[in-house]
Amino acid sequence: MTARRAAEDRRRRPAPRRSVPLPRGAAIAIGAVVVLLLLIVLVARGCGDDALSAGELRSQAGAICARANAITDRVAVPNAPSGGQRFLREGLAELRPAHMRLAALKPPDELRADYERAVALNLQQLALIGRTSRAIAGGADTIDAFAALQRRLAPVLAQENAAWRALDVPACMRQ
Repeated sequence: MTARRAAEDRRRRPAPRRSVPLPRGAAIAIGAVVVLLLLIVLVARGCGDDALSAGELRSQAGAICARANAITDRVAVPNAPSGGQRFLREGLAELRPAHMRLAALKPPDELRADYERAVALNLQQLALIGRTSRAIAGGADTIDAFAALQRRLAPVLAQENAAWRALDVPACMRQ
């Protein structure tokens, strides 16, 4: 019985592996070939250059702005000063994520400076609105705060609109 069991054990167990050590130069050569193939694949896939084309940038930025505009247009305009802070807060709740999506887009080199300027001006606009919202929440007079916001926003909006116009993304222009 033990001989039989030993024979069964040998059949169940795989034969021991005998690895043939590679010469050091061959192992290095194989490693180099693997690295070279990885580099070729990465370069072929365009790794590292994820910039959009001009058309893609215009299309994607326009879609982001159009969606944000449609949503913010539905924010109820206050009919009393007491609703001013809510109006700004709800608008910012939609505009901030849109700004983040715009900032995440990678413009092509030829549009990079103009695009970064437009996005920076958009952020400046959001900062002004946020400050006004906090001021109203802190007790500032709503009507005075809105009047001051309009005065501060006017030059920023003019510059931002000019930047979006230069980029040919009219959906991102504001009144």
